[in-house]
Amino acid sequence: MKKFSITGSTKAEAVLAFTTLLWGMTFIVIKTGLDDASPLMFLCLRFSAAFIPFVIIFRKRFQNLSAKTIRRAVFLSLFFFSGYAMQTIGLKYTTVAKSSLFTYLFAVIVPPLQFFFTGKKPKLLNISGLAVVFCGMIIFTSPGNSSMNIGDWLTIVGAVGYSFFIIFVDKYTGEEDPVVLTGFQFLVSAVIAGVLSFFLEEAFVRPTLNLTVSILYLAIPGSIIAISLMNKYQGGTTPVKACIIYALEPVFTIFFGWMILKEGLTSAELLGALLIIAGVVFTEVIGALKKRKKAPL
Repeated sequence: MKKFSITGSTKAEAVLAFTTLLWGMTFIVIKTGLDDASPLMFLCLRFSAAFIPFVIIFRKRFQNLSAKTIRRAVFLSLFFFSGYAMQTIGLKYTTVAKSSLFTYLFAVIVPPLQFFFTGKKPKLLNISGLAVVFCGMIIFTSPGNSSMNIGDWLTIVGAVGYSFFIIFVDKYTGEEDPVVLTGFQFLVSAVIAGVLSFFLEEAFVRPTLNLTVSILYLAIPGSIIAISLMNKYQGGTTPVKACIIYALEPVFTIFFGWMILKEGLTSAELLGALLIIAGVVFTEVIGALKKRKKAPL
């Protein structure tokens, strides 16, 4: 009998799938945690809880930082914060299924934005993917199914924020330590959220077990562990497989939303959701295949 063995790539792909599961669960955790804290105060607590153990673990990486590195890290953090802030506030008013799908739109927003910043024209592939996603959005949000609300629009604005973040991360990570950039993202986001909370909302925090569990989950599994696993294992598989695996995040979110929050989807909404995911996956996978023609699936 042939002995079963786990290859390095299989292990990497399993770990990445587990990472998307951790991320998929964050939408449900945020949704429930917002019962006990206002959105911006919730973000302040979340990123404070992530920053403290992160900077302790990687404290040596934060020594002797240049002014240039700090400027870049703070600049990136502004887009990082805008994405998370709009997503978190939006979750107060929309479902986890919509939030995850609309957040996922960043994958097709990035190519058009790159055109404006770099002059790189979107390829026909990107335009085709956008068309499929747009059709999915029309079906998913049509008045006969579930009309758009303020939470949906805020989440889409957040997806744009994530898109800017991704563009500039791609520009800076080759020159700067990604660990340092991540640490500043946690710190700056916590500070901005805490300050804005007192001006833009009726700030409140109820120190409940539910809130404590939510913050700890988002800080440790949802941030530190998930980001560390992604950075360590993504190189162990092909770009094509990584793209497909990351598409599991909204799938997990929709499943957990149905299991835990009892948020279901109509058949039309499900079709729209599948089209949105398919449009993004099609764009990413075919693009990766063209870049890595010799890479095995």
